[in-house]
Amino acid sequence: MKILVSLIFTFGLCSIFAQPVNSKEIGPSNIGRPMNLSDYPGVVDGVYLKKDVLAKKRAIPLEHVRESDYIWGKRTWSYIDLREKINHPLYYPNEKLDSATGKVELFSQGRYSLYLILSQSVRDQQIWGFFDNKPKDPGAGIFKDISDGDGFQFPCRSGKDYTTDALELISDYDLSAKADKSNGMDSQGNPLPVYHKKGATTITKVGLEGVVDVFDPLTETQNKVDAEVIPGSTTPFPVDFRIITPRYFQPDQVIKYLLKEDWFFDKERSVLDVRIIGIAPVIFDEKRQDERILFWVYFPQARDVLKNYYAYDAKSTVGGNTFDHLFMTRRFNAVVYKESSLYDRKVEDYRFGTDALYESEKVKNTIRTFEHDVWNF
Repeated sequence: MKILVSLIFTFGLCSIFAQPVNSKEIGPSNIGRPMNLSDYPGVVDGVYLKKDVLAKKRAIPLEHVRESDYIWGKRTWSYIDLREKINHPLYYPNEKLDSATGKVELFSQGRYSLYLILSQSVRDQQIWGFFDNKPKDPGAGIFKDISDGDGFQFPCRSGKDYTTDALELISDYDLSAKADKSNGMDSQGNPLPVYHKKGATTITKVGLEGVVDVFDPLTETQNKVDAEVIPGSTTPFPVDFRIITPRYFQPDQVIKYLLKEDWFFDKERSVLDVRIIGIAPVIFDEKRQDERILFWVYFPQARDVLKNYYAYDAKSTVGGNTFDHLFMTRRFNAVVYKESSLYDRKVEDYRFGTDALYESEKVKNTIRTFEHDVWNF
């Protein structure tokens, strides 16, 4: 019997180490492989292979709520400040992206930041991204000052090709190229001039001023007669820069996330519950010296993506908690900056500094007080 067991064990080891080097089996995220040998088997960065954990994960199911059981509700808008330590799992790691292609150049610990997950999912058409402002002319990139993006009214699919549309949500544009570099040369090797089109609408993208519609000497007929002239003269108005390539935002540029939530009391279950409706990353725009909302995501749709990625857990490195679990168990701190009210205004419109934080806590206490009063005997 011992001989039989020994033979079985020996043949088992031989079968394990006799795997072909060109095996096409792609391992899970904790398998480290030598560079340029992505199909090299047998190297495990850890104690075990994480084969089925994420495959079996699913979004935490939500209880069905009937309209007749929705007897009280309040809508709030909050921001998650990524400088707070409790919110760091939503900020780190700071992957480095190639500014021209958007490809990740450096990963950290096999994890991903929330912004990278959301932006790549929008770019890959897994989830929809919504403009924060209403596009007046999507082809020209002009935006009205109408901030209603949290209502999910302006999806990036409206107006033009989805790939280009989605790209505008996660990238800025590089204006550093000069005319002699972006527009080619003439037959004598001289830089082709670039002129502003007469009557063409000026393109004003968020944070970028002075961008104008110009002739493309490589695809359009160059005609000085149709060019805009300098005021008070007949000289065509030259332009020495153009929008050429997108410059992708880096994950470390994100400073906060906005949340749109509904708090409600469910009569059927006799519980006070909350649902996250939307989430939006916010960056600090160095050109405008102001905060900028990149895009809104419909959170119930994003949950099918967030459940596939681990969030950092300081108590254990097993990686059992996903980003969906993090949000559904509310393992973050958010500050209310607006609530549904008669005036439809933000807290900062009537409270400032420390008073604004007190007002935010007052909104939270109103919700807690309602839940407490329900069970007041």
